[in-house]
Amino acid sequence: MEPVKKKAAAKRNATRERILEGAARVFANYSYYAASIRMVGKAARVDHPLVNYYFPTKAALFEKVLKRITDEYYEANTTWYEGLDKLDLESGLALYLDRFFDFVAKHPRSLRIIALNLVQSDEHEDIPGYECIREFFAKINQNVKNALPIQEISSDIEMLISNMNILAINYLGAGHYYASILGKKPGSPQYLKWVKQTMMFAFMSHYHQISSGHKKK
Repeated sequence: MEPVKKKAAAKRNATRERILEGAARVFANYSYYAASIRMVGKAARVDHPLVNYYFPTKAALFEKVLKRITDEYYEANTTWYEGLDKLDLESGLALYLDRFFDFVAKHPRSLRIIALNLVQSDEHEDIPGYECIREFFAKINQNVKNALPIQEISSDIEMLISNMNILAINYLGAGHYYASILGKKPGSPQYLKWVKQTMMFAFMSHYHQISSGHKKK
């Protein structure tokens, strides 16, 4: 590629990335319906018509942001299981949550964007990218099921895994709300400790209850 064309391509890529970064900031604070292209332009420090040049519709921009954050989240999730097979279930879950919280601390927008948009519509097709969210959690659930030290996953276990994801979305994606109720600072060690203890209690107590029920049968 000629130097001039190469420079122009690099500039276009940089502008596109600025827009996506600005969009992620906006969508982490406003739902899809509440956000606007003007907001994105302001966050990205570009004129809003330029946003439309790279992304013709708000839906296209939102889907791109959503695809990016879910892909990033899923790739990270696959690494959180490393070494867990050498630990007992409770210790493994504790380490898994520590890795999960570390990811959220570095990428706080991911769960916020998902949490803000899960309850925006009764019809999935009304929110661009809803299918992307559904597929994302299906893959995350499968990762958990593959990591559990049991041969057959019952419907009870599947329900438990889904509920754990719901807790994670609420406690971390909507952390400002729940932390304020508890009188804690969102993202603080105190709040994360409470979230970890709550999630571990919810999972382990129900897991043992389900396991005991299966043994009796």
